[in-house]
Amino acid sequence: MTNHWDNYHRHWRLLDAPLRPTAETVGIFERELDLGNADVLLLGVTPELAVLGKSMLAIDQSATMISGVWAGDNVSRRAMAGNWLDLPVARASFDAIIGDGCLSAVDSKAARGLLFGEIARVLQPGRWAAIRVFARPETADDLCGIEALTLAGGVENFHALKWRIAMACTADDCDSSVDVQAIRATFDRLFQDREVLAARTGWSMASINTIDVYAGSETRYSFATLAMLVDEANAWFDQVRVVPSGSYPLAERCPLLVFGSAKL
Repeated sequence: MTNHWDNYHRHWRLLDAPLRPTAETVGIFERELDLGNADVLLLGVTPELAVLGKSMLAIDQSATMISGVWAGDNVSRRAMAGNWLDLPVARASFDAIIGDGCLSAVDSKAARGLLFGEIARVLQPGRWAAIRVFARPETADDLCGIEALTLAGGVENFHALKWRIAMACTADDCDSSVDVQAIRATFDRLFQDREVLAARTGWSMASINTIDVYAGSETRYSFATLAMLVDEANAWFDQVRVVPSGSYPLAERCPLLVFGSAKL
Protein backbone atom coordinates (compact mmCIF):
# COMPACT_ATOMS: atom_id res chain seq x y z
CA MET A 1 0.00 0.00 0.00
CA THR A 2 1.21 3.52 -0.79
CA ASN A 3 1.72 6.28 1.75
CA HIS A 4 -1.14 8.53 0.68
CA TRP A 5 0.02 11.85 2.12
CA ASP A 6 3.66 11.33 1.25
CA ASN A 7 2.57 11.08 -2.40
CA TYR A 8 -0.14 13.73 -2.22
CA HIS A 9 2.28 16.64 -1.93
CA ARG A 10 3.72 15.83 -5.36
CA HIS A 11 0.41 16.86 -6.97
CA TRP A 12 -0.17 19.99 -4.88
CA ARG A 13 0.62 22.54 -7.60
CA LEU A 14 -1.96 20.87 -9.87
CA LEU A 15 -4.80 21.22 -7.37
CA ASP A 16 -7.35 24.00 -7.61
CA ALA A 17 -10.56 25.09 -5.87
CA PRO A 18 -12.49 23.46 -4.33
CA LEU A 19 -9.51 21.41 -3.08
CA ARG A 20 -7.51 24.54 -2.24
CA PRO A 21 -8.83 27.80 -0.77
CA THR A 22 -9.02 30.88 -2.96
CA ALA A 23 -7.82 34.36 -2.02
CA GLU A 24 -11.46 35.26 -1.38
CA THR A 25 -11.76 32.38 1.10
CA VAL A 26 -8.58 33.42 2.89
CA GLY A 27 -10.09 36.88 3.30
CA ILE A 28 -13.23 35.37 4.82
CA PHE A 29 -11.15 33.46 7.39
CA GLU A 30 -9.47 36.75 8.27
CA ARG A 31 -12.74 38.64 8.55
CA GLU A 32 -14.64 36.04 10.57
CA LEU A 33 -11.89 35.45 13.16
CA ASP A 34 -10.21 38.90 13.19
CA LEU A 35 -6.80 37.28 12.87
CA GLY A 36 -4.55 40.32 12.54
CA ASN A 37 -3.35 40.17 16.15
CA ALA A 38 -3.97 36.48 16.79
CA ASP A 39 -1.67 33.60 17.68
CA VAL A 40 -3.03 30.99 15.26
CA LEU A 41 -2.94 27.21 15.14
CA LEU A 42 -3.27 25.87 11.59
CA LEU A 43 -4.37 22.26 11.20
CA GLY A 44 -2.41 21.14 8.16
CA VAL A 45 0.08 23.11 6.10
CA THR A 46 -2.21 24.85 3.58
CA PRO A 47 0.14 27.53 2.20
CA GLU A 48 -2.68 29.97 1.38
CA LEU A 49 -3.56 30.14 5.09
CA ALA A 50 0.04 30.48 6.28
CA VAL A 51 -0.12 34.28 5.80
CA LEU A 52 -2.74 34.74 8.52
CA GLY A 53 -2.30 35.83 12.12
CA LYS A 54 0.38 37.58 14.16
CA SER A 55 2.04 34.22 14.69
CA MET A 56 1.26 30.72 13.48
CA LEU A 57 2.03 27.13 14.38
CA ALA A 58 1.02 24.60 11.71
CA ILE A 59 0.66 20.92 12.63
CA ASP A 60 0.52 18.14 10.05
CA GLN A 61 0.88 14.38 10.48
CA SER A 62 3.08 14.04 7.39
CA ALA A 63 6.65 15.28 7.47
CA THR A 64 6.67 14.98 3.68
CA MET A 65 3.66 17.29 3.36
CA ILE A 66 5.49 19.79 5.56
CA SER A 67 8.67 19.66 3.48
CA GLY A 68 6.78 19.64 0.18
CA VAL A 69 3.93 22.10 0.73
CA TRP A 70 4.60 24.34 3.73
CA ALA A 71 5.37 27.97 2.92
CA GLY A 72 8.50 27.86 5.12
CA ASP A 73 9.34 28.75 8.70
CA ASN A 74 10.23 32.31 9.65
CA VAL A 75 10.24 34.44 12.78
CA SER A 76 6.43 34.41 13.04
CA ARG A 77 5.45 30.99 11.74
CA ARG A 78 6.65 27.42 11.93
CA ALA A 79 5.39 23.92 11.16
CA MET A 80 5.80 20.65 13.02
CA ALA A 81 4.67 17.06 12.68
CA GLY A 82 1.90 15.97 15.04
CA ASN A 83 -1.44 14.25 15.47
CA TRP A 84 -4.53 16.46 15.25
CA LEU A 85 -6.40 14.06 17.54
CA ASP A 86 -3.74 14.45 20.25
CA LEU A 87 -2.28 17.90 19.67
CA PRO A 88 1.20 18.43 21.15
CA VAL A 89 0.30 21.81 22.63
CA ALA A 90 -0.98 23.03 25.98
CA ARG A 91 -4.55 23.84 26.93
CA ALA A 92 -5.82 27.28 25.88
CA SER A 93 -2.69 28.00 23.81
CA PHE A 94 -4.18 29.79 20.80
CA ASP A 95 -6.32 32.81 20.00
CA ALA A 96 -7.65 31.14 16.85
CA ILE A 97 -7.62 27.73 15.18
CA ILE A 98 -8.12 27.29 11.45
CA GLY A 99 -8.07 24.45 8.96
CA ASP A 100 -8.98 23.63 5.39
CA GLY A 101 -10.89 20.40 4.81
CA CYS A 102 -9.43 18.73 7.88
CA LEU A 103 -12.79 17.33 9.03
CA SER A 104 -12.83 15.30 5.81
CA ALA A 105 -9.25 14.11 6.31
CA VAL A 106 -10.39 12.03 9.31
CA ASP A 107 -12.45 8.95 8.62
CA SER A 108 -15.27 8.67 11.16
CA LYS A 109 -17.71 10.48 13.43
CA ALA A 110 -15.60 9.39 16.40
CA ALA A 111 -12.46 10.91 14.88
CA ARG A 112 -14.28 14.16 14.08
CA GLY A 113 -15.40 14.24 17.72
CA LEU A 114 -11.82 13.81 18.92
CA LEU A 115 -10.74 16.63 16.62
CA PHE A 116 -13.47 18.96 17.90
CA GLY A 117 -12.44 18.00 21.45
CA GLU A 118 -8.81 18.88 20.85
CA ILE A 119 -9.79 22.21 19.29
CA ALA A 120 -11.93 22.92 22.36
CA ARG A 121 -8.99 22.07 24.63
CA VAL A 122 -6.36 24.28 23.02
CA LEU A 123 -8.54 27.27 22.03
CA GLN A 124 -8.49 30.18 24.46
CA PRO A 125 -11.82 31.03 26.15
CA GLY A 126 -13.88 33.54 24.22
CA ARG A 127 -12.04 32.91 20.94
CA TRP A 128 -13.08 31.25 17.69
CA ALA A 129 -12.11 28.45 15.32
CA ALA A 130 -13.01 28.10 11.65
CA ILE A 131 -12.69 25.11 9.34
CA ARG A 132 -13.64 25.04 5.69
CA VAL A 133 -15.69 21.87 5.33
CA PHE A 134 -16.47 19.55 2.43
CA ALA A 135 -20.10 18.64 3.06
CA ARG A 136 -22.01 16.15 0.93
CA PRO A 137 -25.58 17.08 -0.01
CA GLU A 138 -28.51 15.64 1.92
CA THR A 139 -29.60 13.81 -1.23
CA ALA A 140 -26.75 11.99 -2.91
CA ASP A 141 -25.90 12.78 -6.51
CA ASP A 142 -26.64 10.12 -9.09
CA LEU A 143 -23.43 8.88 -10.70
CA CYS A 144 -24.98 8.78 -14.16
CA GLY A 145 -26.10 12.34 -13.61
CA ILE A 146 -22.55 13.35 -12.68
CA GLU A 147 -21.26 11.74 -15.88
CA ALA A 148 -23.84 13.51 -18.02
CA LEU A 149 -23.27 16.87 -16.33
CA THR A 150 -19.53 16.57 -16.87
CA LEU A 151 -19.77 15.70 -20.55
CA ALA A 152 -22.25 18.55 -21.05
CA GLY A 153 -19.71 21.03 -19.66
CA GLY A 154 -21.50 21.58 -16.37
CA VAL A 155 -18.57 20.75 -14.06
CA GLU A 156 -16.01 23.54 -13.88
CA ASN A 157 -12.81 21.59 -13.24
CA PHE A 158 -11.53 18.11 -12.54
CA HIS A 159 -11.27 18.66 -8.80
CA ALA A 160 -14.94 19.59 -8.57
CA LEU A 161 -15.71 16.38 -10.44
CA LYS A 162 -13.53 14.37 -8.05
CA TRP A 163 -15.38 15.75 -5.03
CA ARG A 164 -18.78 15.13 -6.66
CA ILE A 165 -17.82 11.49 -7.23
CA ALA A 166 -16.38 11.16 -3.72
CA MET A 167 -19.54 12.52 -2.11
CA ALA A 168 -21.75 10.28 -4.25
CA CYS A 169 -19.73 7.24 -3.11
CA THR A 170 -19.80 8.18 0.59
CA ALA A 171 -21.49 5.74 2.95
CA ASP A 172 -24.87 6.98 4.21
CA ASP A 173 -24.17 6.42 7.90
CA CYS A 174 -22.84 8.41 10.85
CA ASP A 175 -19.22 8.05 9.74
CA SER A 176 -19.94 9.21 6.16
CA SER A 177 -16.65 7.74 5.00
CA VAL A 178 -15.31 6.59 1.67
CA ASP A 179 -12.20 4.68 0.64
CA VAL A 180 -10.14 6.83 -1.72
CA GLN A 181 -9.49 3.79 -3.88
CA ALA A 182 -13.26 3.59 -4.44
CA ILE A 183 -13.27 7.20 -5.65
CA ARG A 184 -10.66 6.38 -8.27
CA ALA A 185 -12.35 3.12 -9.28
CA THR A 186 -15.68 4.91 -9.76
CA PHE A 187 -14.04 7.64 -11.82
CA ASP A 188 -12.37 5.03 -14.04
CA ARG A 189 -15.70 3.26 -14.52
CA LEU A 190 -17.49 6.46 -15.51
CA PHE A 191 -14.73 7.86 -17.71
CA GLN A 192 -12.85 4.95 -19.20
CA ASP A 193 -10.93 7.07 -21.72
CA ARG A 194 -9.18 9.95 -20.01
CA GLU A 195 -8.05 11.50 -23.28
CA VAL A 196 -11.66 11.72 -24.44
CA LEU A 197 -12.58 13.37 -21.12
CA ALA A 198 -9.73 15.88 -21.55
CA ALA A 199 -10.86 16.67 -25.08
CA ARG A 200 -14.51 17.12 -24.08
CA THR A 201 -13.78 19.31 -21.05
CA GLY A 202 -10.54 21.10 -21.88
CA TRP A 203 -8.98 19.79 -18.67
CA SER A 204 -5.31 18.89 -18.74
CA MET A 205 -4.23 15.27 -18.51
CA ALA A 206 -1.94 16.29 -15.66
CA SER A 207 -4.93 17.52 -13.66
CA ILE A 208 -7.01 14.42 -14.45
CA ASN A 209 -4.16 12.10 -13.53
CA THR A 210 -3.95 13.53 -10.00
CA ILE A 211 -6.61 10.96 -9.15
CA ASP A 212 -3.91 8.30 -9.38
CA VAL A 213 -2.55 9.40 -6.00
CA TYR A 214 -5.43 7.28 -4.64
CA ALA A 215 -4.12 4.09 -6.23
CA GLY A 216 -3.03 1.61 -3.56
CA SER A 217 -3.88 3.98 -0.70
CA GLU A 218 -5.62 2.75 2.45
CA THR A 219 -6.78 6.28 3.31
CA ARG A 220 -10.45 6.98 3.91
CA TYR A 221 -12.04 10.41 3.80
CA SER A 222 -15.32 11.47 5.35
CA PHE A 223 -17.96 13.72 3.81
CA ALA A 224 -20.65 14.30 6.42
CA THR A 225 -23.63 16.48 5.58
CA LEU A 226 -23.55 20.06 6.81
CA ALA A 227 -26.34 19.30 9.29
CA MET A 228 -24.29 16.44 10.74
CA LEU A 229 -21.20 18.62 11.09
CA VAL A 230 -23.17 21.38 12.81
CA ASP A 231 -24.66 18.84 15.25
CA GLU A 232 -21.21 17.42 15.98
CA ALA A 233 -19.77 20.89 16.57
CA ASN A 234 -22.70 21.76 18.84
CA ALA A 235 -21.72 18.89 21.12
CA TRP A 236 -18.46 20.74 21.91
CA PHE A 237 -19.25 24.43 21.42
CA ASP A 238 -22.08 26.75 22.46
CA GLN A 239 -21.76 28.97 19.39
CA VAL A 240 -21.70 27.48 15.90
CA ARG A 241 -22.40 29.25 12.64
CA VAL A 242 -22.03 28.52 8.93
CA VAL A 243 -20.45 31.13 6.66
CA PRO A 244 -20.24 30.95 2.84
CA SER A 245 -16.62 30.63 1.75
CA GLY A 246 -16.75 32.46 -1.55
CA SER A 247 -17.52 31.86 -5.21
CA TYR A 248 -15.63 29.02 -6.88
CA PRO A 249 -16.53 25.56 -8.21
CA LEU A 250 -18.65 23.62 -5.67
CA ALA A 251 -18.35 26.44 -3.10
CA GLU A 252 -21.93 25.76 -1.98
CA ARG A 253 -20.69 22.49 -0.46
CA CYS A 254 -17.60 24.05 1.13
CA PRO A 255 -18.65 26.68 3.69
CA LEU A 256 -16.71 27.75 6.75
CA LEU A 257 -17.86 26.14 9.97
CA VAL A 258 -17.13 28.79 12.62
CA PHE A 259 -17.41 27.89 16.29
CA GLY A 260 -16.48 29.09 19.76
CA SER A 261 -17.38 29.03 23.49
CA ALA A 262 -16.15 25.53 24.22
CA LYS A 263 -18.20 23.30 26.53
CA LEU A 264 -15.41 22.18 28.84
